[in-house]
Amino acid sequence: MIANITIALLISLGIALVLFLGVKGVYARFSPEALHILIAVLVILGSTAAGTVALSSGKALRYVVSLEEGAKNLTGQADALQEEYGLSGYGISASGILDGYVQGTAAAAKSKLKRAKTLSIVVMVVLNVLLLLFLANAGSKKNASRRYYSSDDDDLDDLGSSSSFDDDLDLD
Repeated sequence: MIANITIALLISLGIALVLFLGVKGVYARFSPEALHILIAVLVILGSTAAGTVALSSGKALRYVVSLEEGAKNLTGQADALQEEYGLSGYGISASGILDGYVQGTAAAAKSKLKRAKTLSIVVMVVLNVLLLLFLANAGSKKNASRRYYSSDDDDLDDLGSSSSFDDDLDLD
């Protein structure tokens, strides 16, 4: 279980780091602030939990499949024992009864585990997409506000320069 949590945490940290670096690459003036880091930590925690569920349910699914194969093996051995002791003449087959039970139980467990794995992967993807949108929005706002302030400063500098007044006033 610790290994699953560690793997999921490393994956979540890697995704968050790639998102931060991607947003920083697109929006050069973006710098992470406390709110961005707090949201990223929350997403990493949620993504780690979802990733742990995905990894654990995948391992449990493989375990159920191996148990199903082992149970089918045992029912085959029960049929062999039935024939060896002459009990198969009564028309009752151990594998006929037990295989249906094993398949039904395994199918129910497999479907629930597949559903849990799929849902946890979807949750992980949605959380990371929301983090990407949040960071991209913050980066675009940062660039837009810096551009707005820098363009105002440029306009004021142009108005105060002597060359712009000299061009407008033709004193010659």
